[in-house]
This record gives sequence, structure tokens and C-alpha cells, in this order.
Amino acid sequence: MNAFSFEARTRRHQFASGLTLLVLENPANPTVSVAGYLKAGAYFNPPGKHGLARTTADMLTKGTTRRGKLEIAESLESVGARVNFSGNTFTVSVSAQSLSRDFPGVVATLAEQLREPAFPAEELAKLKQRTIAAIQHNQEETRARAVEKLSQLVFAPESPFHQPPAEQLIAEVESLTTDDVREFYRGRYGAASLILAVAGDVRAEEVRQLFADSLGDWQGAPEPRVALPETPLQDAPQRALVLMKDKANIDVVIGHASGLRRANPDYLAAVLANRALGQSTLSSRLGLKVRDEMGLTYGINSTFAESGLGDGPFLIGVTVAPENVELAIETTRQIVEEYISGGIRPDELGDEQSSVVGSFKVGLATNAGMASQLASAELYGLGVGYLDRFPDLIRALTKAEIDAAIRKYFHPARATTVIAGTYEG
Repeated sequence: MNAFSFEARTRRHQFASGLTLLVLENPANPTVSVAGYLKAGAYFNPPGKHGLARTTADMLTKGTTRRGKLEIAESLESVGARVNFSGNTFTVSVSAQSLSRDFPGVVATLAEQLREPAFPAEELAKLKQRTIAAIQHNQEETRARAVEKLSQLVFAPESPFHQPPAEQLIAEVESLTTDDVREFYRGRYGAASLILAVAGDVRAEEVRQLFADSLGDWQGAPEPRVALPETPLQDAPQRALVLMKDKANIDVVIGHASGLRRANPDYLAAVLANRALGQSTLSSRLGLKVRDEMGLTYGINSTFAESGLGDGPFLIGVTVAPENVELAIETTRQIVEEYISGGIRPDELGDEQSSVVGSFKVGLATNAGMASQLASAELYGLGVGYLDRFPDLIRALTKAEIDAAIRKYFHPARATTVIAGTYEG
């Protein structure tokens, strides 16, 4: 094993409670970053309680049974440190940063917020108001409305990728109580599903002891299971219009259920296939044709959304003037169909391989980047050694593998198209 590899330099410890801790010593500068995950995301929302998981995560920073939110915030800000929690579809993301000398205090704060949240009623009321304001703001955004409608047409109401109508979301957020938050916390938060990765100017054994003292005996909820069936492709294409008055531009979203998860053996091939198709407005097939050559848009891109623990949608989004809607849709479909029939070009494959490897290495140049990659590798069961193998895995991908992924994951003839804006077509 290479002494300079991530696998050789990272210490992994599994506590009896289930907490997984990974520590990478990096004395290059006197800072420390933490990244992690807890399986308590929106997938676990009970019926009629959309927003509960995200609200619970946000409430962790609103005070504990020992300290109010302002006291905690001041203690962190006084040393330039931060601790954050954010709710996602399947997980709650954990992040923290500090100078090395202040790291013990950051660990203590993180543990206090995880173990002893107070969930004050007045903070919940304010958070609900902000959440509702954000939902209402999104209703004025053409791209957000197009994605929302597509999610309703492609995914069943019980799917975590289905976005309910705004009126329903607002009503459910308004109905949330501190009892709801406490019950969700008790049922979903625990060390059994907690992953924490630490990178920076620390000593691995000292970090292990810090977390042993603060979280080592934390039990909480048992590890929850994610069991999400794959959403099948629809048999025929669909088209829908979301009419929004007084909008200068139209947003068009074309998409379908992707079938792609991080655990799929061809995941990396699919990622490269999408990068060449449309990840970048400036350099992809879609961008070069629809934006540069035809001048139909300032922005067009494609993405696999939420291809992690579940298989979310594959989406192509383009912003156009009303008179260019139909031409942009038709041109986009033609480009994807040509891509499926002809496959990726060797020059595209080489460019994307170099770009992905380069971006990966740049991301690992910071403590935050290393901690994030370590936490992700653990979450998806890839192992620390995956970070060492990743560049070679990307370089080893062949045109045949990319072409197979293109045919497997892109389906323009069965896609749903949603047009949002001031349009009568």
C-alpha cells in the first residue's frame, strides 16, 4: 500500500453505538474540516408531514437544553468556527470547520446539538415562516415550477422525488408542531447511521477520543433502512404547460425517471455520458449546438438529479424566448437521439476524462474537500481506497462502456416535457 495514499493515511473507527469516524491527518495548515451524514432525510417524512425532516435538521442549530442559539452562535463566531446541519432527500448533511486549536470546542458543540436539541416553539414558528416564504418565492420561478410539475407527472405521490403542489406544502409546513419535530428526532436521529469524516491538522487518536467522550455512548434511534423501488420509465411521452403571466422567458424541462443510483456498476460511465451531453452550457453537445451555434438560449444543461441512495430524475433544462420554444425542444431531442445512435466521440471522452480527474484532484486540495469525499465514500459503501482508485477508474472507461450507458439512461422518446412561463403553445 502506498504510504501517501488516502487508504494508508486515513484512520477508520467504528464505535459500539454504530458511529463511523474517519480521520485524515493533514498538517499543511492549522485548520480542520468535518463532513458527515445521518440517515434522517425527507424520505422518512411521515404521510402529511412534508418538510418535517428538513425542519428537524434546521432546528438543531436553534438551541439546546443547555444553551440558546445566540450563545452557541457567539461561541462559534468568536473563534471563526461553524457547525451546520442541512436536510436532504435521504440524509442530513453535517459540516463543521475551525482552527485546529478550537476543534475540541467544535466537537463539543456538534455533539451538544445532536444529542440535546431543545426545539423551542418560538424558533419553530420563525422557521416555518421562512420556509413558507421560500416556497412562495419558488412559485414565481419558471424553472422551479417546471421541475415541480415534471416531478408530479413522473413520480408517484409517495416517492421522495415527487414535489407536492405549493398549497399542500404550505399547509403541511404550517401544521408542524414541536411534538412532530421531537417525535421525528426520537425516531430517526441516532449514532447508528451517523458518519463523520475529519480532515486537517489533528491527531487521529486525539480525535477518536474527543468523539468517544462526546458521542461514544449516544444511542438514539436504530439505523433506518432505505428501500426505494426503481421508478419505471413511462411508456409514452407527456407534455404539460405551466402558465405564468408576465414572464419574459420560458423555462423548458425535459426529463424522465433515470434508473441511476450510486451503487450501479455503470454509474461512472453514466456520469461521463451526461457530462459530454449537457453538464456544461459552454462545452457540451447541447450547449455548443443550442446556445452557441443556434443562439436559442443563454443556458442549457442536463443532469442526473439525486442519483445517490435513490434514482431521481434525469433532466434537461433550457431557458428560451417564447418564439423559440418549439425549435429548442425539437433541437434538443435531435441532439440526444444523435448521441444515442452515434455514441460519444473519442475526443469528447478524452476531454471529459481529463476534466473529471482534474476536478477531483482540485477538490481534494482542501480539508473540506477531503472530508466530503471520505464521508461520501463511506455513505455509499465504497471504502476509503476508492479515493485512490478513482482517477484510474475514470481513465479506464471505454467508448463502448459510455455508449452502453447512453443507450441505457437517455430516453428522449419517452420523456416528459414541461413548459413554464407566458406561453400559449
